[in-house]
Amino acid sequence: MEKEISMRPIAALVGITLETPQLDAMIDFYVDAFGLTLLARDNGTARLGGKLDRTPALTLRQADERALVQLTWALRSEADVDLSAAALSAAGVTIVAQPGLVDEAYGITILDPDGTRIRLAVLPVAASAPIARNDRPLLLSHIVLNSPDPARLIDFYTATLGLTVSDEYERGLLTFLRCDQPQHHCLGISPGNHAGLNHFAMDCGDLDSLMRCIWRLQEDGHASIWGPGRHGPGGNIFCYFEDPAGFVPEVTCDVMQIDDAAGWQPQLWLRTPENGNTWGTGGPSKRAIELMSGNPSA
Repeated sequence: MEKEISMRPIAALVGITLETPQLDAMIDFYVDAFGLTLLARDNGTARLGGKLDRTPALTLRQADERALVQLTWALRSEADVDLSAAALSAAGVTIVAQPGLVDEAYGITILDPDGTRIRLAVLPVAASAPIARNDRPLLLSHIVLNSPDPARLIDFYTATLGLTVSDEYERGLLTFLRCDQPQHHCLGISPGNHAGLNHFAMDCGDLDSLMRCIWRLQEDGHASIWGPGRHGPGGNIFCYFEDPAGFVPEVTCDVMQIDDAAGWQPQLWLRTPENGNTWGTGGPSKRAIELMSGNPSA
């Protein structure tokens, strides 16, 4: 009997690509206020990263409309890319680019069921570690997607790409997924009227560093739209902001690590204020709810 070819484990989420009509303002915000480093800029594209990122965490592209374009995930070897490509092709997944080099990284590009491009490539993975007196984000932590068919999207990321459910809120309001690493979640999936980005988060390493990041944003005139606080699922400390295009970046730290993956039992959490923010410092503002639903207004 011919051996079945399977998708290889995904090592980490390493990048997100957004389109925006306000490229200059977005670069200024993410460099001066949010604290990322501008790694390169050319032909209407800017690549930015945190202190520990070994590949761009955030890529911004000039466009007429704001949009989530691509998620970039790391595989561990070219052999993993080739085996995954064969498995994805056999599963009927839409392949945008066959295995090959893009920006000197060997990988494959596919579409998820909501039409978001997924780049699976051999890329270095940074490990989060506190840095004394740090006041800059270190690396990409996680993203949350909105989907008009969240059950279908969850099935794709678990059954097809091999991610694992860590926890979920009742009634499918938010499902937390992890890849082949201990972090509680690298991806969240939430119901939405249309597909798009709910928010993305950069890890600051520890609480002191996170608070310094918040201070710098506030000094630059950017008040938080939710937080600081601590979530129940995942246990992470959070603070959310609004960027010039209406996307929601989060600074975070202290995300739960699941060391015993085999023994972990996903929990069904009630969608209550106490679970959304265990510190009791309040729930999301009206503006946060509007932006994270993907429906920003002026």
